[in-house]
Amino acid sequence: MPRRATPGRGFATGGLAGLVSVLIVLLVLARIGRRLDTPGVLTGLGVVLVVATLGVLLWLAFVSTRVRGQVAHVARHRPGAPLVVGRPTAALTAEARRLRAGTRGLPPDCPDREHVVYAVLTERVELWVRGDDVPRWWVTLPAPVATGSVRVGWTTLETLTIRDASARLELAPTSHAGRAWPSRAHRAAAVEQVRALLRR
Repeated sequence: MPRRATPGRGFATGGLAGLVSVLIVLLVLARIGRRLDTPGVLTGLGVVLVVATLGVLLWLAFVSTRVRGQVAHVARHRPGAPLVVGRPTAALTAEARRLRAGTRGLPPDCPDREHVVYAVLTERVELWVRGDDVPRWWVTLPAPVATGSVRVGWTTLETLTIRDASARLELAPTSHAGRAWPSRAHRAAAVEQVRALLRR
């Protein structure tokens, strides 16, 4: 089974950067709020709001583009295979350490909007981490499925855990359409699709 022992250090997460940006905007708005009767202040307020909105939109677009690229990368290696986007979990990190498969791209050495891709083949389920040219590891099918949940950021995600004689894989499906920002209904649909694929 291929292994990629490429541990790496994380960098400042998008969530932390967003929080700092919001705090800066709030401080600027508080300062401006005391001077609303000064000429040009309302114009400055409008500029601050526009810049903050553009920053948020650019971040959303960046993450969405990155996830679509990640799915396309796996699709080139596994043409025709069902691909599901998910979020990395601490259980994946623990299993990566046990297998000596490398923790790059897994918590805590990854940004908070990182994603993984599951390739659900006929004979196995593979875990693909962004930047990998081979699956990080896989579980051979058929395999027993255990359900659970995990907290990722501010969201509680349903998980499906499968294992074989050599490896364990916790899946936290969020999208079967390559979305980075799915709704709750979309996440539920992704979980059901994975269930159906595992029952084949």
